[in-house]
Amino acid sequence: MGTTHSPRYFLTTFGCQMNQADAQRIRGMLTSIGYEESNSEDDADLILFNTCCVREHAEQRLISRIQSLQRLKKTNRELLIGIAGCVAQAKKERLFELLPHVDLVFGPNDIPTLPLLLQHARTRKATGAFAAIGGFDGEQADGIILEKPFSALVNIIRGCTNFCSYCIVPHVRGPEVSRPLPELIDFISDLARKGVVEITLLGQNVNAYGKDIGLEEGFITLLERVEQIPGIRWIRFLTSHPRDFSFQAVDRMARLQKLCEMFHLPAQAGSDRILRIMNRGYTRRRYLDLIERVRTAIPGACITTDLICGFPTETEAEFEETLSLVREVRYESAYTYYYSPREGTPAASMEGMLPEDERKARLTRLIEVQNAISEEESAKQVGHTFDVLVDGCSERTPGHLLGKTRTGRVVDFAGSSDLIGRFVRVKIDRARLWTMSGTMV
Repeated sequence: MGTTHSPRYFLTTFGCQMNQADAQRIRGMLTSIGYEESNSEDDADLILFNTCCVREHAEQRLISRIQSLQRLKKTNRELLIGIAGCVAQAKKERLFELLPHVDLVFGPNDIPTLPLLLQHARTRKATGAFAAIGGFDGEQADGIILEKPFSALVNIIRGCTNFCSYCIVPHVRGPEVSRPLPELIDFISDLARKGVVEITLLGQNVNAYGKDIGLEEGFITLLERVEQIPGIRWIRFLTSHPRDFSFQAVDRMARLQKLCEMFHLPAQAGSDRILRIMNRGYTRRRYLDLIERVRTAIPGACITTDLICGFPTETEAEFEETLSLVREVRYESAYTYYYSPREGTPAASMEGMLPEDERKARLTRLIEVQNAISEEESAKQVGHTFDVLVDGCSERTPGHLLGKTRTGRVVDFAGSSDLIGRFVRVKIDRARLWTMSGTMV
């Protein structure tokens, strides 16, 4: 007598932590309708790609991955291949023309309709409604599957209304929609009761949280409420917008014990003119004043950033202003990119596009400056002892664990797997650009 097995899915997620949070919802939804997660594309009945379109390179990686699946599609006619996320929202039905063996396409705001889409995809090409506005209807702690049972990503605000001239995100994720404060507190409290000890609050611009629902300084108010939830020990957040990050919020954050001393403050450029045509809404001086306020109020704060070089019309002198900003702030780490035009954004049609080789050359110089600073800042950690939340086992070194400090630095140290999800003390023996090695004490 033959046996049947539950349908299996294989999920690949590209891009930011907002996408990682969406992956929690997708896993939960698929589990609720009987799917099991597979460790391999080869034995999956459903292969899903949760995508990012912030940079062209991510799109090209996606296309290459899906094209490589044609052989599986030929050998398994029942296999469904789907594209979710921002690339799906941006390209919609055009993806079927580009990748004919794809069966379903849906945007980040269509995730609640996934079970119905899967039914449709059995008989025809299926698409979501590509909803222009996100929401939180029906999202419960029981409805998500965490990658790590002790750490959760929590979306507090969906969408973005900043419209930076280079960014596609507002066009694909829609306007800002905040989750009501009582709902968030209940949601995070439920997670804490399930054993979650670390929360990362997410939004394209967390500092805008609450503005659309009438909350004044809504984000810091939320942080103060989460601080009071029993069981939650560490609170993180991503991403901030310097324009909306008030000095009052910094001062109130300094009084929170559970808030980790890690601030990701995307500068993007060091030139006021470039910041203006990027539509960032702040000046270099305002940005530096914010950095000073954070470091004064919260000693030992780790500050990281995003930087774009080679923006249209950027001169050599303006690029040097970005380098000088990096030297002045001394970021612990930076995500650095050369400008990549995104169809549908104002910057894509600007005159003065720099040749790609020049943009790449500037990126190389920027990375060299930042890496030197990162090494120096990292070396300062040697000899110090830190609280570390153990994330998992090291894949490179048998018998070793990986964890992270309050400031987000990754630490490698010897230990047994029963420590995963627990807090330990580790003395740092050696430091690299961002990761460190140490000994448990």
